[in-house]
Amino acid sequence: MTVTTINVADMHCAACTNKISAALEQLGTVSQLQFNPVRRQVFVTHDASLAASQLLERIEDIGFTPRLEGDSRVDTTANRAMLKRLGVAGLAMMQVMMVQIALYAGAFQGIEEGIRRLLEFTALLFCIPVVTYSAVPFFVNALKFKRQGLNMDTPIALAIAIAFSISLTSTFTGSGEVYYDSVVMFTFLMLGARYLEQRMRHHLQVEDALLSALPVRTLVVRNNKHEEIPVSELRLGDELWIAEGARLPADGQLLSKSAMLEEAWLTGEDKWRHHERGAQLYAGTLNTGPAFAMAVTALAADSRAAEIDKLANTAMAHKHKLARLADAVARVFIPTILVLATATYLIWQLFDPAQALTAALAVLVVSCPCALSLATPTALTAALTRLRQAGVLVKVTQSLESVTHISDVYFDKTGTLTDPRPQLTRIAPQPGFSREQCLETAAALQMHSSHPLARAFHRPTRYVAENVEVQTGAGISGTINGNSARIGSASFCGFEPDSSEYTQDKTVFLSINAQPAAVFHLSHDLRSDASATMTALKQQGLAVHMVSGDNDENCANVAERLRIDYQAATTPEGKPAALKAAGSGALYVGDGINDLPALASADISAATLETADLVKSKADVILLSKRLSTLVDLFNVGHRTRRIMYENLGWALAYNVIAIPLAALGYVPPWGAALGMSLSSLIVMANAGRLLKTPIGART
Repeated sequence: MTVTTINVADMHCAACTNKISAALEQLGTVSQLQFNPVRRQVFVTHDASLAASQLLERIEDIGFTPRLEGDSRVDTTANRAMLKRLGVAGLAMMQVMMVQIALYAGAFQGIEEGIRRLLEFTALLFCIPVVTYSAVPFFVNALKFKRQGLNMDTPIALAIAIAFSISLTSTFTGSGEVYYDSVVMFTFLMLGARYLEQRMRHHLQVEDALLSALPVRTLVVRNNKHEEIPVSELRLGDELWIAEGARLPADGQLLSKSAMLEEAWLTGEDKWRHHERGAQLYAGTLNTGPAFAMAVTALAADSRAAEIDKLANTAMAHKHKLARLADAVARVFIPTILVLATATYLIWQLFDPAQALTAALAVLVVSCPCALSLATPTALTAALTRLRQAGVLVKVTQSLESVTHISDVYFDKTGTLTDPRPQLTRIAPQPGFSREQCLETAAALQMHSSHPLARAFHRPTRYVAENVEVQTGAGISGTINGNSARIGSASFCGFEPDSSEYTQDKTVFLSINAQPAAVFHLSHDLRSDASATMTALKQQGLAVHMVSGDNDENCANVAERLRIDYQAATTPEGKPAALKAAGSGALYVGDGINDLPALASADISAATLETADLVKSKADVILLSKRLSTLVDLFNVGHRTRRIMYENLGWALAYNVIAIPLAALGYVPPWGAALGMSLSSLIVMANAGRLLKTPIGART
């Protein structure tokens, strides 16, 4: 199976996604569809035999304009066209309003018939370019009814067409009311609202800058000369020269003695980080020190930035339950409004025919469900953006709702509460084995492990391990130069350790040919903000626990320093049982393969970015930085997101409950309805934008 990302710029609402979904599912080989309503993207999981061009053709057949993600074409033409249409509508509106003021004055004070007709034709003259040019997008989308079905532009187009047709008839017959002012003002307000909405969507989008802001050209070192080439021409292994103040175009390994980088773009941490030769560097980070050389290890498309961007896209494609509710309401909203507008017209015909058209138009306009459709996606997008700035990547948006029901937070110890980079403090070779032999044997075995302790052994080695087997929670075995070797726990390697020697710090054991070969002593420092994070979580009323497979003495030491309770010597299979003790919900934070059972059973699971891909794939949340305090940001933003989503939905529903009856009763003119509908959408988006100002630990 493969996943194709398609941008659909004219996918505006739930009705659009339903049409696209129905069309693509008819292809048969499509297994899953996900939609990102803010980015206006469709993620299609399909059989590799189905070409992307077939997907595009199918979407085009139902009236949309799709393009593949990564298409270099930028939709600047559409933006300029919208501004032109808005400008024409604005100029025409000013002229028509001046004419309309004279007509209104004449209606009260009297006006000669010839002058009245002249003013009406003048208003018509200025209204024609608005209807035939500025309002065209509304008509085009509405005329796609046969292929797309009813959409948000249907009532808008109907209102403009009906008002203009009635006015045109009245102008040429010389009797009846004209509504040119309503037509031009309505069109101007709707275009203005669409333009502002587009700008705010861009502002609220999950930061696409991770990939789009990478440099397009870079300096490569070839034949001892610096040559500037397009980033698209880079190859693995190329040596790059990164100038001071330049952004890295790809992932790589530092070749120079040292480098100073600002990595807030990826991790949310403002502090500059010092790196030594051989360090792993990442695309998108900024060189804040002298120029340096690096070797390319991953191109932009395969970089950590690309991985994060892909995960962020996936997060927005997951439908929050409130978003699903809003979509369900929006699907039946437009047909209902058309029925209400018709009923309003017919009822007014019985009592005051002069008011019938005005009231019906006002109902059509005032009730557009834009605010309802935007209520949850904009809030979720703003929340995900703010969390990304804090160094938290949420893969499943439902976690933002679930986090409000969490009562207990569980942590793994090694590599989670402690620094993920253990230090090898002492090596104790056993008789008959050299220190170098033991180190190289350990390195050959540990390169096959994703356990946090394995990072202490990652170094160059001449040895190659074959027939490697990993036993979760015990260790690794393999064959090296014809000798069987094991590394891991004492029992796994056949040791009978003296507690006085082996319980200080963390110990890892090595055996060769079933003979004890070495004992490695490692130390783990607590993460710098571990204590402050535990305190902050407790202040939020959360119970904090540590569940570890380490021995009781090591766990007790860490738990005492952090003032939390703990459970030691817990097997991977035993951790889910510990989580069941939680009240209303549990969040588990881990970083190893042995944490998979706990991650799977927790209500919300969190993992660090440095952990194995398998662990990241099972986690709901990924911590992009070394700071545990980002979990506090997750709780803060989660609670605020829930509140703002309910505020948005409450406002959207309350607005329609109040505005529709007022419009039907004739208290809202069409231009007032247009203004109200536009403001309702902008209020929802502005309210969601408040999430971007939520205080986060790294920036307060």
